[in-house]
Amino acid sequence: METHTAYLLLGANLGNCIQTFKEARKQLSRQAGVITKASHLYTSPAWGFEAKEVFYNQALELETALDPYALLQKVLEIETALGRVRPGRAEAAAESPEGTGQDGSRNLGQAPVKPSYASRTIDIDILFYSDFIIRGGCLSLPHPLMQERAFVLVPLAEIAPRFLHPVLGSEVQVLLRQCPDSVENVRLCRLPVPETFSDVENAGQAKNEAGEIRLEEVGGEAEERQASFWPEKLRFLAIEGNIGAGKTSLARKIAARFGAKLVVEIFEDNVFLPKFYADRERFAFPLELTFLAERYRQAKEDFVQELFSPFLVSDFSISKSLVFARNTLQQDEYLLFKRLYDIILTSIPKPDLYVYIHSGVERLMRNIRQRGRSYEANMDPAYLATVEEGYRSYMQTLDPARCLFIDVDGMDFVRSEADFEAILQRILQAALQLP
Repeated sequence: METHTAYLLLGANLGNCIQTFKEARKQLSRQAGVITKASHLYTSPAWGFEAKEVFYNQALELETALDPYALLQKVLEIETALGRVRPGRAEAAAESPEGTGQDGSRNLGQAPVKPSYASRTIDIDILFYSDFIIRGGCLSLPHPLMQERAFVLVPLAEIAPRFLHPVLGSEVQVLLRQCPDSVENVRLCRLPVPETFSDVENAGQAKNEAGEIRLEEVGGEAEERQASFWPEKLRFLAIEGNIGAGKTSLARKIAARFGAKLVVEIFEDNVFLPKFYADRERFAFPLELTFLAERYRQAKEDFVQELFSPFLVSDFSISKSLVFARNTLQQDEYLLFKRLYDIILTSIPKPDLYVYIHSGVERLMRNIRQRGRSYEANMDPAYLATVEEGYRSYMQTLDPARCLFIDVDGMDFVRSEADFEAILQRILQAALQLP
């Protein structure tokens, strides 16, 4: 039997949205086909009208033997069974196959009608049906306004970044980068309960594009133990920051959350480090050379993704050597150092995304005092300021699409989950827009 791949979007802002999505996936699996991929859940404000309840959205990949019109009919039946109330029978018949959607004006299934702005218990939109192009009557595919809606493109890009829009001729990930809607308003949902995708019958080991949905059998039912969404293109994340900014702590938390390979810089064994803090001018050159050699060794040996790790996260990149050398070396020493650095740079992996976490000097000094390293006891605040300037100058040389500056001053991402989630949101949003 011939099957086709359809992409659907679940949306809701009334009632228990997570439970409703669970039942929608269950009914789609029973009546419409096999769900093979599922995005994480996202939240965003109502579009086109005021509502105090945020909207939840989730994208699904469905393998179906139904033709587009039969799939439309099943979607409408499932919506009705889950409590979707439409304005009236005539209006309901005239609505799009997927309903008016979150924005109340999508009208995905037919020519535009007067927008209907309203909250809803469930909305199931058909975004794509293979590469079919259907216009007119009761069905319009692909979704005619999806390229203008961030709440559609963000979850869809998670599971189908390379799917080619048959009308616009662009991949979904490209449409997301070009989207005029605010991507910042679409936030990854931190679920209060451990259930997102795994309840779908017949879905088996359904995975998103990054292959990161993990299911375990518990009490006879498949339950999601760790739904770790990580964008496919972000295979190497480098966290950088000034001395005492907390880059190692942040890298550790991210690696622990997503089961990633963690690479932490080895520096306390550098015999020149205490000597440098005692006499910077005398020991700067041997210090930077030994740091460069060690970072090169680590990069060659450790900047390799392991088979079962979704990505690699490091608390340094080798460019750190250049930043510090520029601030500590004399001009002739720096030029010699730069020649060696340029040779080394060609043979090691480069981060897909370079994240710099900024803290003010006062906060840095407090953190340095708290960790109590003897050789940092006499840290000069002016030196920290020059390091900050060096990092900022270096970031100006990078591709803007591959670097991210996050101000963490006033945040405590080690103890506060809310602060950690806020930083994680920034990283994930940047990752979704990587070239």
